[in-house]
Amino acid sequence: MEDFREQYRQELIYQEVKSNKHTLKGFIWFLIAVAFVWLLTVTGFFEVDKTLITVAFVSTFVLFLPPLYIFFKGDLAKPWLKYFFLSLICIVSAIIISFLSFHAVLLYVVPLLFAIQYRRRSTIWFVYVVNTVTMLVSSLVSFYYGICDLNILLESQHVRNWYLNIITESALNIPFNENPVFIIIVFEVFPRSIILFVFSIMMQYTVVSSSEDAYRIAQLTYLKETDSKTRVFNKNKYEEMAAEYYPKIEQIAVVFWDLNNLKYINDKYGHAMGDKVIEKLSSVLYDHSDERHRVYRIGGDEFLMVIDNPRCNEPEGIIEAVREKLEAENAKKEIKISSAAGFAYGKGSDIVKVVEEADAHMYENKKLSKENRKQ
Repeated sequence: MEDFREQYRQELIYQEVKSNKHTLKGFIWFLIAVAFVWLLTVTGFFEVDKTLITVAFVSTFVLFLPPLYIFFKGDLAKPWLKYFFLSLICIVSAIIISFLSFHAVLLYVVPLLFAIQYRRRSTIWFVYVVNTVTMLVSSLVSFYYGICDLNILLESQHVRNWYLNIITESALNIPFNENPVFIIIVFEVFPRSIILFVFSIMMQYTVVSSSEDAYRIAQLTYLKETDSKTRVFNKNKYEEMAAEYYPKIEQIAVVFWDLNNLKYINDKYGHAMGDKVIEKLSSVLYDHSDERHRVYRIGGDEFLMVIDNPRCNEPEGIIEAVREKLEAENAKKEIKISSAAGFAYGKGSDIVKVVEEADAHMYENKKLSKENRKQ
């Protein structure tokens, strides 16, 4: 089960990298959308203050530069990146809302939509907190510098201060609240934060459900690909990799192992002991496995390791390390465990042929060992 948890952890890392890439694509769409609105404003299609929309566009572009650099130069698997990217999404949304005000109020939900893809409740609530803070800031900025809501009725493009000056200089005596910050917090930010809270609750349910589905899928995949007794990959996984993965690898090395005297052990000590011997060999091979050295059980007592782009004499070194480990185990136990091994090099596209060569060399080694024991 520990192997499954590690595999599941690796899958979550892979999913997080994918989510970071999707978030970066979101930055691009933000930039494109703001650039499109900016162009329409410059050409006169929208009656919006050109300075405001230019500030929004330039700010979005500047904030896009760090994620762009990370995409090409950084490690997208870093756990802190999602918080950095999502914080920038909140800030970009707040900047756009600050200057476009009522035109862009729905952008408050966008950071939550980005957060949901990370499949973690903590990410949802992190974005909710950051979003609430940036909402307060953007609401205050938009009150003084953003596009006033009255522009919709009056077909104009002014900020609030312009309207305040006109009213102040006119004969009309219209009272204004002397504490607009309090009004904004209580009657604008607070209701919107409640709405975002409800959104966060609903999205949390989606995240939990998605995480549970991902866990079940990872568990089923693990059971499908892994030999239950030995923890190494099974023949199904080998055939899948031989068809889809290894043909893309330039050079491979294949090491083939076959237990010696398994029939004798089964006959004398029983099949349960034979299974333990197989598990012991597999555990030694498993200790030498990683993403470049994958071990497969393709028969009862037959194992092979496929090495991606092997170094010089690497198969020989692994065979010797396995032999020494088995000898060390033999010193502690009555039943002696040994195996015949053979290896071969070749192209990944010729993996079937390379496995056959390694198998042939293994049988030569087994035959030679039997002859030496007779002498």
